[in-house]
Amino acid sequence: MLFYKTYPHKESKEWVVFVHGAGGSSSIWFKQIKAYKQHFNLLLLDLRGHGKSNTMFQDVMNNNYTFKMVTKDIIDVLNHLKIQSAHFVGISLGTIIIRHLAEL
Repeated sequence: MLFYKTYPHKESKEWVVFVHGAGGSSSIWFKQIKAYKQHFNLLLLDLRGHGKSNTMFQDVMNNNYTFKMVTKDIIDVLNHLKIQSAHFVGISLGTIIIRHLAEL
C-alpha cells in the first residue's frame, strides 16, 4: 500500500486528498496543510515509486506504470481508510490521476 499521512479534523466529515506530480512527494503540500486542516480532514499520499512509497519502485520498473495502476493504488488507500467521498487537489501528474479517478 502507498505511504500516506492523515490530518483528522474533529468536526468535519469532509476529506481533501492531495496528489503530487511526477518526481514529487506529499511533502510539497506543506504550505497548504496549515490552511486546509482548519476546515477538512486531509489525506496526503506518496505515489508508487515516489517519496516514502519508494519501496514500490521495483514494481514501477518491472511492470507497466499505467494510470489505471496508480489510480487503483489511491483507491486502495481510500478504501482502507473508509473514505467514501473526497475533494481532490493535484498538481501536474496528480491532476491527470484525479481525472482518471473521476472517470472510474
